[in-house]
Amino acid sequence: MISRNHPCPCGSGKRYKRCHGAVAAVSQIHDGVSDEALIEALKRADDEGLRLGEDPPARSLDNIGRALREFGYDSFVLMGRGTPPLVERAHKLNDMLFVPNELRVGGVHLGVFMFRDMFCRLYAPLAYGRCRIDFWQMLDLSDFQKQWLANDPEALARFVDQAMDVLDFGYGWQEFGYGRTTDPRGKDFIWRAHVQLEAASATATTAYDFRGTIQSALLGTELALKAGLAAEGVDDTELRSKKIGHNLEAAATKLGGFCSGFDLDRVVRVVRMFPDFVASRYELPAPSRVETGGILMGAQYVASEVTRQFSDRDCRRDDLGIGPRKYPT
Repeated sequence: MISRNHPCPCGSGKRYKRCHGAVAAVSQIHDGVSDEALIEALKRADDEGLRLGEDPPARSLDNIGRALREFGYDSFVLMGRGTPPLVERAHKLNDMLFVPNELRVGGVHLGVFMFRDMFCRLYAPLAYGRCRIDFWQMLDLSDFQKQWLANDPEALARFVDQAMDVLDFGYGWQEFGYGRTTDPRGKDFIWRAHVQLEAASATATTAYDFRGTIQSALLGTELALKAGLAAEGVDDTELRSKKIGHNLEAAATKLGGFCSGFDLDRVVRVVRMFPDFVASRYELPAPSRVETGGILMGAQYVASEVTRQFSDRDCRRDDLGIGPRKYPT
């Protein structure tokens, strides 16, 4: 385990107890709330949702926030990795109020970080209110592996950058066009990019054959770039033309002409390393695990860079303790 007085492995330069260690402590809500008090609060919350006309799936989530507000909790991870024990207990008790087939959703996006040649899942969890998400605690590596990672500056920088990308894209795709007037086709394209990138992450972390990961990652990248172009009003005919089509560099270059904050040079360097989308389906040999990880993390970066242009999500901008981006180089 990392000593509380050691430098935080995120690279901020702060002591762990003043950085992610403090966040981890805040995220674990310790309480003296009994099951009896909690179930009564959940019942009152459900009555309120019923009065507001919410259906059971919506109430199965909203009840948690309403009930915990009664006990003074306003900000917490609501679902996904890193959910505090009190919230987990509230979910179990809340389930008693509904028939079993009333389902709720989990996290808002699934991504991947690669340590050495091992795929690790990164989640953008469903959260309530304003809260800090500690990926270091949520990372599905053992304590030994985390220490190994912390002692590898290059791998650690890659982890921090990928964590920021997964958060920015995971929340940003839902808010695409925030604060701007954009063509609504952009939201449809970015949703499709989210679906493909989640599929790529799921296959990378569970499948034995990574060719599906590559196809989904490449398609997710293409759809994310086209989301930005569509949002700027580029018509479907041009998006499907030979000039753009599956040409990621052409799509990125055109988007860079619209968005001054778009890191075009880095995006172009990334997509130039990708295999050809069409040829990879029929001709090219399957890439190695490490090559697959690079392609998927590159795809996550490109999608997040597009999303940052059309949403208010930018973890690096909002947290001055995070150093400059180092990955992809």
